[in-house]
Amino acid sequence: MKNSEIQFTGWMIIIHIILMLTAGIILIYTFEFPDILRENMETTLGLFYKNRSFTVPAYYLFTLTGISFMTVVLLLFKTLNFNNSTTGFLAVVFGVLFGLTSSLGFVRWPFLMQHLGELVAHASPAQLETIRVIYDSFHIYAGVSVGENFAFWFEFLWMFLFSTSMLSKPDYFPNYLARIGQVLGLGMLVYAMEQFGGMFSALGPLNMIVHTGQLAWLLALAFCLFNIATNNTRRLSRNQKLAAMGLFGLLLFVSFF
Repeated sequence: MKNSEIQFTGWMIIIHIILMLTAGIILIYTFEFPDILRENMETTLGLFYKNRSFTVPAYYLFTLTGISFMTVVLLLFKTLNFNNSTTGFLAVVFGVLFGLTSSLGFVRWPFLMQHLGELVAHASPAQLETIRVIYDSFHIYAGVSVGENFAFWFEFLWMFLFSTSMLSKPDYFPNYLARIGQVLGLGMLVYAMEQFGGMFSALGPLNMIVHTGQLAWLLALAFCLFNIATNNTRRLSRNQKLAAMGLFGLLLFVSFF
């Protein structure tokens, strides 16, 4: 492994985290994300179009996170020499599928939903029903089915399989970091059921908790890569641990308060 490649992979993880944080925070404060997605079409598109100067760029950033995630997945496989690892290879497959389905789910917002929002603003009652059919169709198929349910399944598989493959690299990663990744992966498996509705709708908060945990975990993973490249140690320093835990706590506060 080349130290330059390991460091580059670490910085790509940091870039991915920054993209996720920027898009998420903008949407939380300008679009009441994610609760707004459970409102009716008029309310959702009305607020989205009203604040389109913020919401459109934010959703485009979310679209780019699918691409940045696929890049990270492929770089991790290459730089960490998982060529002979079945779990490592499968993690790449499902990680790429997650990035692709995630981008397909998000990309409807900066283009189609912005257009529908403009139509809703000037639509008659009869026209609203036609727009509603289009909105619901894309929301259920591109959003709920592909961008959420399918994407969450692929995300679970990547997270669990990659974390499992980390256990075969004890010289590079602390055992507890891999175990935390496995637990987060199982959490993704559970909240993938939310899209079926009914009693599973209560799993919504788990989505935010696990995803904030994943960002903190990715930050710790990036720190591990930097440590490997600079001083060949797998240990996380006290400050690095505090930074990852602090990010988790901060994101939980922003998400729920």
